[in-house]
Amino acid sequence: MKAKHILQLHKPEYLKEEEEILEFYKGWASCLNNEFVNDSEAGKKFYDVPQVITFDLFGMTPRGPTTFKEHFEETFPYFANAKVDFKDLEIVATSKDSAYSTMVQRLRGKSADGKDFEMTYRISAILIKQDGTWRWVHEHVSFPVNMATREADFTSSIDPKKSFSF
Repeated sequence: MKAKHILQLHKPEYLKEEEEILEFYKGWASCLNNEFVNDSEAGKKFYDVPQVITFDLFGMTPRGPTTFKEHFEETFPYFANAKVDFKDLEIVATSKDSAYSTMVQRLRGKSADGKDFEMTYRISAILIKQDGTWRWVHEHVSFPVNMATREADFTSSIDPKKSFSF
């Protein structure tokens, strides 16, 4: 029953939009995997910066003309020398100009202060298309928590080798 329900979310009339968003994610991966090391500002083009609201590893960033910009400039350079992989990426267009996605992302690399890092987390996002370009307006990043130990699972209980790269 569940699989049938999921298939009903994908409407044939929005296939083009879902394919565009897949290209958007490939662009994000290319940016993060290649451009960020020299220019972390390049990542801003994937966001509707004044409209974004996030719940991520650093807390909540409310919508506003400068709040996400400040958050981005403070945190994203930390991940400048990183590679991103994806698992279970699902893109659902809800109209010609709105969509959401869910996935597991694996981020690994060397931080701005020279420390190796690797984390695998769940992420859901809302995208809108304005002037022919898809951008994120909402992201929610989370780690599962073992309720008995109250500890985060920084691998999201996923074998990292089961993720894929673009």
